[in-house]
Amino acid sequence: MPLTMTPRNANAAASFGEKASSYEAHAFVQTRAAQWLAQWLPSATDAGRCLEFGAGTGLLTRHLVDQVEHLESSDIEPAMVEICQEKYPSATHCVRDAWAAQPEDRGQWDLIAASSVLQWAKEPVQVMQHWRELLKSDGRILAGFFIEPSLPEMFAVTGGDSPLIWRNDEAWRAVFASAELEIVRMETDERRYHYPSALDFWKSLHSTGTAVSRKISPSQMMRFFRDYELQFRDAQGVYATWTLCRVELKASS
Repeated sequence: MPLTMTPRNANAAASFGEKASSYEAHAFVQTRAAQWLAQWLPSATDAGRCLEFGAGTGLLTRHLVDQVEHLESSDIEPAMVEICQEKYPSATHCVRDAWAAQPEDRGQWDLIAASSVLQWAKEPVQVMQHWRELLKSDGRILAGFFIEPSLPEMFAVTGGDSPLIWRNDEAWRAVFASAELEIVRMETDERRYHYPSALDFWKSLHSTGTAVSRKISPSQMMRFFRDYELQFRDAQGVYATWTLCRVELKASS
């Protein structure tokens, strides 16, 4: 059964922005990811200028705003930036493309931070090179993102026919090395999350930036929901497994 899904990226920003007002109601996995990443934030006395990419409505911003001297929170979607600005007015807010080179800011930042964003990069080595260029000589990158094996249940039901392709721990280590970044520390965390039904799981994906293609027929969707419910339900409900990685990086010497 082909299920065509599009992860959040620049091309899908408009549809993602339409969900800005309801995003956090469905983003409990992303909320947990931001909380886990925030445990590695530097103390207020060590933090200077921080640039946050893919801030969305501010799940990580809420942790950064009191920990850094100057925070610029950014997202590619203006509707998300507007909501984040309303919630955290003490930070600077702007629209930025996390994947693009930004030579005007080269060597200006003590910390680059991003949560639940990097997994969508189609050219991760190039992106990490761009981020490295933004750092001061002793600057750091702090990122949290989803890796393989995330959502193995969905892949089992669909027969692996989905463009949601996760890189594993080893692949990300190779990305960082190719971008001339040194790993200061890196950890993974696998967690199972429960949903009332397969439909609720699907709505959660859709509401947090994964768009469902209109090529999926009603009969295909009903088959997906039925098979998911049969295979991946326990006493707490339908479940999905997410594997999160957090990493602290610095430029290689």
